[in-house]
Amino acid sequence: MKSTKFLSLLFLIISFNSPAQNLKALVGGTLIDGFGGTPIRNSVIIIENERIKSIGQVGSLAIPAGAEVISTEGMSVLPGLWDMHVHLMLNGHSDYTHWDSTYIDVFESVIMPSSAHQLLMAGVTSARDLGAPLEASINVRNRINKGEIPGPTIYVSGPFIQKAPYPNTEAFRWGVNGAADARAKVKKTRRCRS
Repeated sequence: MKSTKFLSLLFLIISFNSPAQNLKALVGGTLIDGFGGTPIRNSVIIIENERIKSIGQVGSLAIPAGAEVISTEGMSVLPGLWDMHVHLMLNGHSDYTHWDSTYIDVFESVIMPSSAHQLLMAGVTSARDLGAPLEASINVRNRINKGEIPGPTIYVSGPFIQKAPYPNTEAFRWGVNGAADARAKVKKTRRCRS
C-alpha cells in the first residue's frame, strides 16, 4: 500500500513537471481565423510550447490531460494584429512641443514601455516603430525580447532622417547634409535590425 501511494505521488510530481505543462487550451470563444473563414463558435485551441497545435470545437476536440484551460467564453479570439506605423515615444497627446521637451528624459523608462504594453493589451502582437531615439528604441525592444517588460514584437527604424530637425528634436530627428552624411546616418541605424 505504501509503495502504491509513493508511486502515485511520484506520478503526480512527474506529471506536474512534464511537457504537458507547456500545453494550454483556450476554450469557449468565437475563433476568427483572419482569412475570412466562418467563425468557429465554442472553439478549442490547443497551444503547445507557444505554437498552435490544433483547433476544433468543444465536444469534437479533446483537451489533453494536464493542459492549462483558459476560458475564452464570450470573447472573440483572433490572430495577433500588426500595427505598421507606431511611435512608442508618443502616447496620447496633441502638443508635440510640450511633449518632446517635457517627457524626453522618460521616453525609455516610462513612455515607451507603457506604449508597448498598451499595444499588446489591444491585441497588437507585432509593430513597426518608425521614429524614436535610437538607443531607447533598441533598449526597449531588447527588454521586450528578453521578457523583462510586456509588449509586442517591435521592429525599429530608429530616428527620423530628414534635411534638418525641428528645434529640440535632435534626439530622434537626425538632420543630414548631403549624400555622404545620409549614408553615414543610415549606417548608424543598422543596429536596429538585430
